[in-house]
Amino acid sequence: MKKLLPVTLILFGQISYSQFNYPTTKTVDSSDIYWGITVQDPYRWLEDIKNPEVEKWFKAEADYTNAQMAKIPNQDKLITEMKVLSNLKSATYMPVAKAGGKYFYQKLLPDEQVFKLYYKQGENGKEILLFDPQHFVEGKTFDCMPTVSDDGSKIAMILSEAGSEIGDTYILDVATGKFLPDVIPNISGFTGVSFADGSNTEIIYVQFKSKDVHDSELFLNPPSKLHVLGTPVEKDIVLVSSKKNPELNISPELFPVISIYKDSPYMILVLVSDENNRPLYYAKKSELKSGIIHWKPLVVKDDEVRKFFIHGTDFYFLTTKDNPQFKIAKTNLDHPDISHADIIAEGSGDFKISGDDFVHTKDYLVFNKSKNDLEVKPYAYEFNTGKLSEIDVPLKGNVSVISDLTGDHSVYSNDENEIVLFNSGWTVPINFYSFDLDKNKLYSTIIFTTKYNYPNLENLVFEDVEVPSWDGALVPLSIVYDKTKLKKDGSNIAYMSGYGAYGFSEIPVFTGSMLPLLNRGVIMAYPSVRGGGSKGNDWYLAGKKTTKPNTWKDFNACAEWLISNKYTSPDKFGIRAKSAGGILIGRAITERPDLYKAAILEVGVLNPLRFELTPNGPQNIPEFGTVEIEEEFKALLEMDAYQHIQKGVKYPAQLITTGWNDPRVVSYIPAKFAAKMQTDNGSKNPVFLDVDYSAGHGGGSTTDEAFAQTARIFSFLLWQCGDKEFQP
Repeated sequence: MKKLLPVTLILFGQISYSQFNYPTTKTVDSSDIYWGITVQDPYRWLEDIKNPEVEKWFKAEADYTNAQMAKIPNQDKLITEMKVLSNLKSATYMPVAKAGGKYFYQKLLPDEQVFKLYYKQGENGKEILLFDPQHFVEGKTFDCMPTVSDDGSKIAMILSEAGSEIGDTYILDVATGKFLPDVIPNISGFTGVSFADGSNTEIIYVQFKSKDVHDSELFLNPPSKLHVLGTPVEKDIVLVSSKKNPELNISPELFPVISIYKDSPYMILVLVSDENNRPLYYAKKSELKSGIIHWKPLVVKDDEVRKFFIHGTDFYFLTTKDNPQFKIAKTNLDHPDISHADIIAEGSGDFKISGDDFVHTKDYLVFNKSKNDLEVKPYAYEFNTGKLSEIDVPLKGNVSVISDLTGDHSVYSNDENEIVLFNSGWTVPINFYSFDLDKNKLYSTIIFTTKYNYPNLENLVFEDVEVPSWDGALVPLSIVYDKTKLKKDGSNIAYMSGYGAYGFSEIPVFTGSMLPLLNRGVIMAYPSVRGGGSKGNDWYLAGKKTTKPNTWKDFNACAEWLISNKYTSPDKFGIRAKSAGGILIGRAITERPDLYKAAILEVGVLNPLRFELTPNGPQNIPEFGTVEIEEEFKALLEMDAYQHIQKGVKYPAQLITTGWNDPRVVSYIPAKFAAKMQTDNGSKNPVFLDVDYSAGHGGGSTTDEAFAQTARIFSFLLWQCGDKEFQP
């Protein structure tokens, strides 16, 4: 099926149509034959990312980009504007948990660099600082992911550096504010950690091979383990692994994650990848430390279960089986029958049940219904009575319930009926509110609510329209702008972003960082393209693998609509996407380069044909496909932007970013695209590879780093789209 041809190095100085003198990049005579099709890969040598020659090339690109970007004026002005806006809000909050009568949360003050971890004993208690990520190790800043024990006495923190997302887990004693001696190495935020069965001494975790994000085997065959505080980590019990449990046929790329619920005699094993429909097993919780757990099949892929939890002996689950708008059902684990489960709620008509947030409290199941993910309504189902009611609160914008990072628990606590509501809109700044389900009462001042004093909000408006795509499908498009600055003559700069993968959706969110663009008359546009989940599961499947072209064709259709309706014009049009959205933007500009002036491709999947060979690649085969299957190979080739660059074609200006510590999209994936584009681009537009050696997939860890990165992107956009303030 596949043959790797002999590789012969061919060295030459880079020949480019561009006015920019990029660092010299060699090519190699490298190609693969897949299913009778020869695929050339002249920049394959960049995949050897630990090779000193490759490291030198990355450094040269980084230095060149830094030098060129430094010529764009007024980046400092953008940073100053963002700092001023930051000072116009009281604080930024991230709710963590309510446990043992304590509210735990992360808070960032306007003049601070990182979120710090706090707690209060009750709503009126004194605020206590628990952890400052900048003062744990002198001279280092850590990214912190906390998990609180049910009694609020212990916090397990995954601390990672420089955006790697893989770090060590430390245990903080809340009463003393000191760390215990226990340190569990090589834990990822992908899977997190959890306290077992309501315990404050037993921790369940998935452990990876190392912290080396460039190790191709980093995420393969990880075991699920149990650690008891005060015992050597080296003696932790392996609960589940491919080696320990051959009967489960756990593929190397799957993460065995165990979910335990203290009010239930059962526990669940989920085999995690980027497949939305994951296989589940169940067992008696009493077997956890027995040495042998008798896992029984509960859910198979064809059951299409997305989310789940256990209440007592009832297994509640969210599924798309027989309803692409989602439904919630339950079955009893004493005698489970998934195919004949009781239906609790269903999506219908224009409103689907959201697949993202599905939580439970002591007495309620809480979920969201949404129309195109632009209009959202939260609902509560009472376990004892079966009563289903809408949560109605007097807030502007959308209100929704949010899950924690695992999606299986309430943000606050499963011991009470208090939840966190998320409030946002295209012109409504983000906020969090505590809501008491028993009292049907919204608390606007307990802890998490931010006060904003942003100027000019009254002039911001948005439009929600539906745009016909190439095949007639109607694509939701949201347009945000300052009504006093919209000219509708094509002269406004537009900045459109998208994603279109995994069934994720563009939801209405406004942040202060948008104002430097909106205040300059920039139009911001957000299309909900296929591959996302805004219109349900069918919308997602219509932009996946063999149907992936719909993703970028929808995006380009929205661009054409904005141009034809005089919101902007091609020489004023900038676009942006991140991560899997790299497929979207990469193919949008390689298929229709005439539509755009500038593209920002952040940590993008720009060479998906080779992505399954990266550390995070095998987990993504369910989403993108594999070259081992002919139909999926052809789909990967079609979605591969790197393979679609044509020599001499005039492409837009591009800022291509990568974080050297990125565990999700390894740096050579966007780098290969940048190298080929620099050589083959027939226009005089710049193509810069921006390498951040202190960041991973999500950018920098501090406020200053975030402001600098945003100013860099905005200034590139404004420079290329003709804003006089940003011309060198």
